[in-house]
Amino acid sequence: MIGVDSTRDQPPGGTAGGRQYVGGYELGPLLGIGGMAEVFKAEYTPVRGARRTVVVKRILPRHASNAEFTKLFVAEAKILGLLNHSNVVKAYDFGEADGALFLVLEYVDGPSIADAIGILQEHGREMPVAAAAHFAHQVCLALDYVHNLKGGDGEPLNVIHRDVSPSNILLTKAGGIKLLDFGVAKYRASQVKTSEGFIRGKAAYLAPETLEAKPIDGRIDIFSLGIVLHEMLTLESLFESDNHMLTFRKILALPIAPPSKTRPSVPPELDAIVMKALERDPARRYQTADEMGTDLQRFVFENGLPENRNGAFVRALGELAPSAGL
Repeated sequence: MIGVDSTRDQPPGGTAGGRQYVGGYELGPLLGIGGMAEVFKAEYTPVRGARRTVVVKRILPRHASNAEFTKLFVAEAKILGLLNHSNVVKAYDFGEADGALFLVLEYVDGPSIADAIGILQEHGREMPVAAAAHFAHQVCLALDYVHNLKGGDGEPLNVIHRDVSPSNILLTKAGGIKLLDFGVAKYRASQVKTSEGFIRGKAAYLAPETLEAKPIDGRIDIFSLGIVLHEMLTLESLFESDNHMLTFRKILALPIAPPSKTRPSVPPELDAIVMKALERDPARRYQTADEMGTDLQRFVFENGLPENRNGAFVRALGELAPSAGL
């Protein structure tokens, strides 16, 4: 269940002493704004407790009365309340303040994969092969847990993330990963239905069966992760274009070259893992995240790659981009 000690020293909402509060959480810098919500770094202090840094995700005021967005936000809170895995961002609290729903989430002290790719591009560096394989393996662990989650009745919830992308994978300073943003996730008990003709998820990371309006399952998340792994290795976008229609055509028909075509140092074994994840036919793709994760783990082990240096890699990103506050 989502929940924290709600007896805090701060006021429940509004402003006090020039500070802004939501549900008793003191808002700090704005971290980002999406189509449905805004995200803040925040602080809270339980009575006689240690001050904790968290993230407050609040539905945008203009959408507070939007029934569909409200259902999506509530659905995300319900899913997060069921999740407890080291590679998934934790949820601490859920509530309403000043007429707007908000979620309180774990604060992760590192950059996203999208940030990392941008920093490496700017400085002409590459992501170590071992780091890319390790990060993808950690995402597989998260997805395997999510895909196999069961409800209180013991039946599978059939959770599909639907938005696995570089901006939704955070790196910790210790070199681990946290999967976040279940705002468009699909699961058995969800009451949220996707409108006909409306596709959820980031355009450049969608699986072909999503675009073709075919039945979907957890294998769409594996295809999305294949795109992310390809981009970590090449530092180039695989399908993204100036407009969604061109992006969709690329996803459906563009010949996909292995990462080694752009970066010859990528070993054939890792090429094979990427290309299997990117099979357009779901039946030829990895069938489970555990299957893909096992191949990634074996690759790292058999090649003697220094998996334990990923923390140093994340810290080096911070040295390359100190102004980013990483």
